[in-house]
Amino acid sequence: MTFDERRQRAIAVLNRHGIPQHTSEPVQLRLFRKLGMQVRPLHFESFWRTAFVHAVWFAPLWAIVMWIFRWRTDGTHPAMALLGAVICGFCYGLAMAGVYAWSKKKYKLPSWESLGS
Repeated sequence: MTFDERRQRAIAVLNRHGIPQHTSEPVQLRLFRKLGMQVRPLHFESFWRTAFVHAVWFAPLWAIVMWIFRWRTDGTHPAMALLGAVICGFCYGLAMAGVYAWSKKKYKLPSWESLGS
């Protein structure tokens, strides 16, 4: 079974459980797929990969917003701004990975591997 066929099965499982599309197929996943990456729906990813996916898009976005509206005018050193963005992205990633892990347990979703059989 190809990756796309398994992904379609995963989306069908999520839809049957009433999980909305913006949760099962968030914008960042669609963007990563358009860039050629094979990213599973986050309910079927590992905890750490889910954390990484969220941290990768959130940290730069948050850093840019904070730099424009706060850090630039406060005179924050760029190294401290970068450190703050990394820490914030890490915390956000952990929180979102926890949400997805909880949702996977709540809905008793199957493993990614079992979708291929």
